[in-house]
Amino acid sequence: MTNKVVLSTTLLIEEGTFEMKALTIDEATAWVRENAPANFCGHQTVKVVGLSPSESRAQCSGFDQALCLKPLGRLEFGKEYSLAEILEVGVQPLLITKLP
Repeated sequence: MTNKVVLSTTLLIEEGTFEMKALTIDEATAWVRENAPANFCGHQTVKVVGLSPSESRAQCSGFDQALCLKPLGRLEFGKEYSLAEILEVGVQPLLITKLP
């Protein structure tokens, strides 16, 4: 079983070799549906893949794959964004995979 997560930023939290590739929002949404990842992202950007922001302050200790949702513009801290507003700002999904 692999450890799949959603993170709020492109972050390498352990040693190893990783690759990162850009996904479309549709590809990222399908990845979430197929993998049921642990969600560590408290940002509103996760709405674009059908998740709610994590309310937990749990820390991710490692992953085999991580989906990161990078906003393409500045999001105002503390503001509650609708899905339409997030899509207007733009989001680039990035998939980080740990290599053997």
